[in-house]
Amino acid sequence: MQADDVETILVASSDALQRSMIAKYLRECGYSVIEATGFEDAKIAIGHYEIDVVVSDTQMQDGTGFDLSTHIRSVGQPIEIILTQSLVKTAQVAGDLCEQGPLDQPYHPQRLVDEIKRLRAVR
Repeated sequence: MQADDVETILVASSDALQRSMIAKYLRECGYSVIEATGFEDAKIAIGHYEIDVVVSDTQMQDGTGFDLSTHIRSVGQPIEIILTQSLVKTAQVAGDLCEQGPLDQPYHPQRLVDEIKRLRAVR
C-alpha cells in the first residue's frame, strides 16, 4: 500500500483503554488513525483532516455517536460511519444514520477491520 492509498480512520471514544486498543490494532493493519476523546474532539478532527471512516461509541461523555453521525451528514463529507455500543441501544436510530446498526462491544478488532474493508469496497 502506497502512502497515498492509506485510509484515515477516526476513532472516537471516551473510553481511553478501548480507544487506544482499537487505534493500535488499526495502525498495525496499515491504517492512519486519529484518536478523539469525545464528540467535540471528533468534530474538530473532522474539520481538520481528510477522514475516510469514523468509528464512534454511541455514548461518549460529551455527546453521542448519533450526534456525530448527524454532524458528519450535515457537512456533506463522504465519510463512512461505524457505531459501537457497550449496551443494547436503539439500532433503528443507527440504521437511519449509517448503513448498519452498532457493533456490540466488546468486539474483536479484526471484525472492525472487516467492516471497514466491506464499507470501502462498496464505494
